[in-house]
Amino acid sequence: MTGRTPTARRTRAAAALAGVLLLGGLLAGCSGSEEPEDGGAASGASAAPPPSSSAGPAGPAASGSPSAAVVTSMTTFRSPTGNISCYLAPVQGADPYARCDLAEQRWDVREPEGGCDDTWGGGGGSYGSVGVGGGDAEPLCVGDTIADPSAPTLAYGSSITMEPLTCTSVSDKVGMTCENSTTGHGFTVRKEKVELF
Repeated sequence: MTGRTPTARRTRAAAALAGVLLLGGLLAGCSGSEEPEDGGAASGASAAPPPSSSAGPAGPAASGSPSAAVVTSMTTFRSPTGNISCYLAPVQGADPYARCDLAEQRWDVREPEGGCDDTWGGGGGSYGSVGVGGGDAEPLCVGDTIADPSAPTLAYGSSITMEPLTCTSVSDKVGMTCENSTTGHGFTVRKEKVELF
């Protein structure tokens, strides 16, 4: 990987780590527990499904009512429109990682100087991918997608937290926001726009 920028190397490392986490979850049948902040019943996504499997009918705020859930194992979810698919995943020895992919987007972010051997998630067109962990939020250079039409829907106004990361399905006009409360870094994505902060 000579000639790659530190950002490109971090992006590829994050994507590789996500793949390892997915494979590990598949092999171990990873099961964790979720405790909603309101003390109610778990939201139903306690067995962290890999992006290619079904999470079942009950998922994060699947009922359509706003809620807040705290998760400790990998959790996939999508926006009510189905255009945005995301996951929260633990990372050993570091802050967890949030990634969101858009099936359709209209924004364009300049490709890294070192290029991208896979799909550039910040390019204009039909696909977008962004992520945030303990560092800066950034568009991703990835060779996969986490889009899963069977993933549980995160209702507008609802949030999922894996400390210190929280993802909120804000509205159809605002999109999905994922933010690290420790660093203040994160992103807001929707079809028309991506904001990195």
